[in-house]
Amino acid sequence: MKVMSSRTRLQRRQNILKQEAAGTVVLLNMDDGRYFALDGVGGRVWDLCDGSRTLSEIAAILAEEFEAPAETIERDLAELMNDLANEELVGENA
Repeated sequence: MKVMSSRTRLQRRQNILKQEAAGTVVLLNMDDGRYFALDGVGGRVWDLCDGSRTLSEIAAILAEEFEAPAETIERDLAELMNDLANEELVGENA
């Protein structure tokens, strides 16, 4: 995947099942059977990653909800989204 900008819109892939348990979001890739766990903020990011919001917009929501600097959140968010994209859990919404 190319480098993401603050205007990138990513959305969850349809072949991913989500289950929540004890504050952890568990994702199962139905194509290959791999699973992944997202704690706390990561689970919230997953919910917000619906293809309609840019990375910058998601960072602004998280900054407000978690009372943290938007710049820090945007940097961490870009790293998380790169990881999720590399694991084929999300894709760019054109």
